[in-house]
Amino acid sequence: MVRVDYQFSFSYRQLESGRFPIIQVRITRQDDPEVGIETEAYIDSGAEGSLFNGDLLAALEIELINNKRKFYGSTAGDSITAYLHAVRLSLPDAGDFNLEIGFSEGRIRRNLLGRDFFNLVQIGFREHQLEYYLHPTP
Repeated sequence: MVRVDYQFSFSYRQLESGRFPIIQVRITRQDDPEVGIETEAYIDSGAEGSLFNGDLLAALEIELINNKRKFYGSTAGDSITAYLHAVRLSLPDAGDFNLEIGFSEGRIRRNLLGRDFFNLVQIGFREHQLEYYLHPTP
């Protein structure tokens, strides 16, 4: 039997539409961690890559449009145009992680931390208890 130990435990957040694994993150520039913004992100095991609202980049003093355009598909069948940017994510107590995130050209309903983030951490879910667990190494 395999045993996995987690360093951090978080409760799902209650929203009008239900309870979800949401985490508070600080996004900063990799070259200047003093320039950043606080936001929330849904932890989404169904998302291949992380996707955040592009308007967050203004707080980081980063131009949205670059030569790293990527298209994301939504569950509604829509295509979302985003641009990849290397940023640093800081999670409460769990540390800092460098990640290339897609920032959307248009407004999206939720910021998503996808499976690209899962490559940097060990994460587990207990739906019945409405909790998720995180260890800062994969």
